[in-house]
Parts: sequence; C-alpha cells; structure tokens
Amino acid sequence: MQTNYRVADFIVLWSSFGSIMIPFGYLEWLRAANTISETEQTRISQFMFKRDAKQSMAGRLLMQTCFTNLSNQPAQAFHLDRDPSGKPYLVDPPPPLNSLSFNVSHAGDYAVLVGSRAAEVGVDVMKVELRRRTTLQQFFSNMTRQFTPHEWKNINRPATEKEQLFNFYRHWCLKESFVKTVGTGLKFGLKRIEFDIGEMEGEQCFTTSVAVDGSAVKEWRFEEIYHDNHIIATAIKLRPDMKDYQSSSLLEVLGFEDLFVNQDRLEDKSYFTLFDAKKEIPG
Repeated sequence: MQTNYRVADFIVLWSSFGSIMIPFGYLEWLRAANTISETEQTRISQFMFKRDAKQSMAGRLLMQTCFTNLSNQPAQAFHLDRDPSGKPYLVDPPPPLNSLSFNVSHAGDYAVLVGSRAAEVGVDVMKVELRRRTTLQQFFSNMTRQFTPHEWKNINRPATEKEQLFNFYRHWCLKESFVKTVGTGLKFGLKRIEFDIGEMEGEQCFTTSVAVDGSAVKEWRFEEIYHDNHIIATAIKLRPDMKDYQSSSLLEVLGFEDLFVNQDRLEDKSYFTLFDAKKEIPG
C-alpha cells in the first residue's frame, strides 16, 4: 500500500520482516537468497542470530527491488560493494542509477531504503522501545557522551518517560542519518553535530536544523516520520548545483511478494539449514 508521506527525493521502501509478516521459512528464505549474489549470501549467513540475518536480507531485497524498478534491468545487472565504513554502493551502475545516492537501515520490525538522484542521502530507523533489563535513567546515562547539553535539554523536556524516549530516538536517528550521508560512520564524533529538532506535525517533521562544530549548515535538510512506533530520519545534503528542492515522493510499504524480482528458487538446502539453526535473538 502507499501512504502519503513526503520523504526524501524520489522513493522510500519499507518491508516488515517480523515473524508474522515475513516468516522466512524454508521456501521464503531460499527464494530471497536466490535474488542476491553469492558474496551477499555468504555475508548474511555469517550473522549469529536469525533476527540480524532477516534484517540484512530484507535490506538487500529492497535494494534489488529499487534498482530493478528504476532501470528496468534484471537483478543480475547490478554489482554491489561496500566502502570502508560498510555503506553499500553500486559498482559501474548503468543509467539512470549512475546519479543515484541511496542508503538502507533496518531496526525493529522494518527495513527502509531512501534514494535520490538529486542529493546525497542517508537514513536511519529505530523502534521506540527501551532495551531489556534497563531503566530509562540507566539507558540515558550510558548515552550521555553522544549528545550535547542542548540536545539533552530537548530530550528531557517532556514530562513523561515515553515522550523522553521518543525524543531520544529522534535525536539518535538524525545523527545516524547525518553520518551515514557523509560516509564516515560514528567516527565523525556525534557531539560535533547538534540538532535543533522541529515540532512534529502529526507524524512528520521537516523543520529540524543542524549545526556542525558550532556553525549552522544550510545545505542540509532533514525529514522525519513516525510510523508504527518507528522513527525514520532522512538526511539530505543538497548537491552544489541545487539551491533547494521540493520532495514529492510517497512512502511505499511493501509486502513479502513485492520484494522479488526473480521467482526462481535456490535449491541449496544447506543455506536454509544454516539459517534455521540460529537463535532468533540474543539471550
């Protein structure tokens, strides 16, 4: 289905990979594996837990679907690699993918892909929930060094713990989306980035701004969505030839069958056996 959210430049794709929406049984897992390269199959099989393997697989399928839909070329036409920070990129992409900036994130019950052919983009998604066996105060104490005093003031401004946790994840997703756009990962130093979050209008916000090393930067835009108890933050760095842009995309929620560009089935039963032997989550 499609939801009328304004996000990034051209497309955002979500896929639920929870145990109900995508069970990833024998046939489903082998169908998914058959659409990706052997290198990606090996990488995904190395995850210790099923949850992590499913999240990575869903993100990879989103990329395949996006590339195929944009170029009308089969999945085999694309070669994916990763830069030193782990960010995926296309090797020698065909037009119109040669101008594509894209990024993938997965957490909770969703994977999300954001892309643009007119700006550099990064994305992060988090489920608004408190980690197991910890209090909000303990959780915040462990994260003290990641935010500036101004940001902590905004995080703790609401009266309830639920709202404070919501504000925390807004800041975290914004910072992650920023560093993923610049391609440095968390090495950038999160306290160098200070966000002044805007007001959520319903389930969206487009007025958040950022300062880097104490100076406001005008070439960045941020778009936030609250969807099904998940926060998604998209960072958009305008390219030099762009003064501004107007987003016009829809948030498209994809189901399991929508993710397949190849309906063949991998016959390597051992690949599923390796996956099925994993625990779902730690603990």
